Amino acid sequence: MRLRQPSNVQRWLAGAGFVLLVALLLAGLRVLAARIVAGHLQNAADRQLALVEGGQPLWQWRLRQPHDLVAGRAFGAAMVRRDDGGLRVTSLDGTSFEIGLPVRGMLDPGHWPLLALHGEADASFRLGLAWQPRLGQPGCFGWQDTPVAAGPLHVVVDLRRLHWQAADGNPCPPPQRIEMLRLKLLLPARASLGLDEVALRRDAPLPTPVHPSLQLSPDPATAKRQLADPALPAAPWIALPARASAETQLALRQLVWRQRPGALILPHGKAPTVKGTLDGHDQMAWVGTIGYLLVLAGLALWPPPPQRRWLEPAACLAGPLWLVIGLQLGLRLSVPGLLVFAGALLFAAQAEWRQRPGGWRWLGDWRAWSMPFALLPLALLLVANGGGHFRAPATGHLLTYPLWAILQQWLMLAVVLRRLEGTRLQPALAVLLTALAFALMHTPNGTLMQLCLLAELWWAWCFRRSRALLPVAAAHAACALLVEAGLAGGLLRSLEVSARFFL
Repeated sequence: MRLRQPSNVQRWLAGAGFVLLVALLLAGLRVLAARIVAGHLQNAADRQLALVEGGQPLWQWRLRQPHDLVAGRAFGAAMVRRDDGGLRVTSLDGTSFEIGLPVRGMLDPGHWPLLALHGEADASFRLGLAWQPRLGQPGCFGWQDTPVAAGPLHVVVDLRRLHWQAADGNPCPPPQRIEMLRLKLLLPARASLGLDEVALRRDAPLPTPVHPSLQLSPDPATAKRQLADPALPAAPWIALPARASAETQLALRQLVWRQRPGALILPHGKAPTVKGTLDGHDQMAWVGTIGYLLVLAGLALWPPPPQRRWLEPAACLAGPLWLVIGLQLGLRLSVPGLLVFAGALLFAAQAEWRQRPGGWRWLGDWRAWSMPFALLPLALLLVANGGGHFRAPATGHLLTYPLWAILQQWLMLAVVLRRLEGTRLQPALAVLLTALAFALMHTPNGTLMQLCLLAELWWAWCFRRSRALLPVAAAHAACALLVEAGLAGGLLRSLEVSARFFL
């Protein structure tokens, strides 16, 4: 008995429904990104309010590892190493050197003028500071009049009283906004200084903000004028516009940081609250990691039956998505995070090995290569119309990113898509779910998530036709590198994901 083929009307309706579903997902990704960013800003404001109410400094550097300093080293003839819960800086030849303190956004020494240092020194030394109002702009420096004595170090430097001078010797006014701050140190040769904490403090406690000081406009020019109001307090409560996208919220946050570094920045309609700290955060991360690895081990030892094969891609993706969407990925990958990623990849490799032959290939004919690269002209068009300043990627990045693209597409297409194809899902829905998973791997970068959804829809369709992986991975690498070089800073805020998106 011959199966009835769908009519043209049914095909058109199915196509229209698919397009509508894609449009809804694109809108949903935008909303998801905005809500995650709003939650991040809310948590940051809550932590800042707790510091204000507790009389604690808003800017504090706990120095434990060399990477807690700018560039992870001293600028000059000095050596930095870890030492008993702090850092030890040793002068090599007795000349002055500098160590940089990382700054997110701006510092506000106009309202927090006291720089406090804690540690110990084994010899008397001279202490000074160097700063720049903006990176790349001319800066100023100044030295304390009297040396700091050897022994326990509890130094408070009043930035208003140092004699500041520019590189040309002309005097400088005391700093009001700082984007770059370095400690200048002059120790005898082979003498060392131990530092474990540096903080920027105030003379008197701040009043707790009880209502919004300013409802910020979504227009950057208007927002700048609002923030320039001298009547605003040192730590104003700034409310962001309603229904702002993830990118708009962070662009306005950057604008506020430039002019009001001590502000509490909150989503529209939200108020800051002081919450108890989660003392067991590290323990919970380890518990979640161990539980996830045990689940993977169980599925590897007792593979699911064919009708439940969807469990394998779900298990592969659950851990990495937890890290990305949960904002667990920052500047450095934690040990639990590394174990989660390694466990997911090893489980995927084991599942692929068990299911060989895989039903896919690495290479393909010319058609397998030409179709995935059809997105490259579209990427060029995006760069031409929405790009920022074109910056060529570093050579090392150009060499390593194709390997990262191969890994991503192997996981998405060879592992996830093929197993979804083995279920009762319609092929179009399997492709859509694969593209959605790829997009969620780029949370909370809203615009990038949308681009990834559309790109992976096309690449997954190409893979279904050719079953060739390398052409898709090569097209992915080419498009991503082009977008990174020409679109970041324009249509895209950056190509960072998870907690790195907020840097």
